[in-house]
Amino acid sequence: MIDVIDLHKAFGTKKVLDGTNLHVERGQTMVVIGGSGTGKSVLLKHIIGLLKPDSGSVLIEGMDITRLNEKSLYEIRKKFGMLFQGAALFDSMNVWQNVSFALLRAGMKEEEARYIAIENLRRVGLTNVEDLMPSELSGGMRKRVGLARAIAHKPEVLLYDEPTTGIDPILADAINDLIIKMKVELHVTGVAITHDMQSAYKIGDRIAMLYQGRIVGEGTPEEIKSSTNPYIRQFVTGSAQGPIKIEGVRET
Repeated sequence: MIDVIDLHKAFGTKKVLDGTNLHVERGQTMVVIGGSGTGKSVLLKHIIGLLKPDSGSVLIEGMDITRLNEKSLYEIRKKFGMLFQGAALFDSMNVWQNVSFALLRAGMKEEEARYIAIENLRRVGLTNVEDLMPSELSGGMRKRVGLARAIAHKPEVLLYDEPTTGIDPILADAINDLIIKMKVELHVTGVAITHDMQSAYKIGDRIAMLYQGRIVGEGTPEEIKSSTNPYIRQFVTGSAQGPIKIEGVRET
């Protein structure tokens, strides 16, 4: 479904992606782990075509989206839904308008769009919230509304940007369950970026670690748990001592 091939991206003199390769099978959920500032969000933006690489390719079902014009890229993006880190709801719109935002922009009548919004809210475990404003929602509810919006147009691929950040462990586990539920019910391919290893182990069919612009290791959750790769080992155990240099921490 998705092939990232030798992707390079720099901002000024800072190399963010430096020969990144990633392969995601249809129906699979791939989790990309890595520390803050390692380029996980930049990689996600390349997959959906929001950023153009300096070199390399991103293939969606065999089509290189890095070479498409804006009109063709817009059509490809219809295959995607995205759950943003902070849900990214529009404060001036109520819940159902947020969920059906893309449908309304495409010209769907309000009555139909509202019905679809309510159905997708129910799918993520929310009822009787469609007329509330985002400011009236808890953090966990905002995440669920964001997920309802991501699935409203029946995407083939769901992208998750730090889906469990900013919510407590119980709510985070509920979001993980929803991600698994969406995969099973909607048969979607998923790509999630996170530094939450509990979430990564639960939702991922495969896990890849991004470090210094490259994927330094990949495997099933069990393979990642038992990996002897020093970069992966340090990250998954949360150790400050190891090959990954942590700012402000001195090695002894």
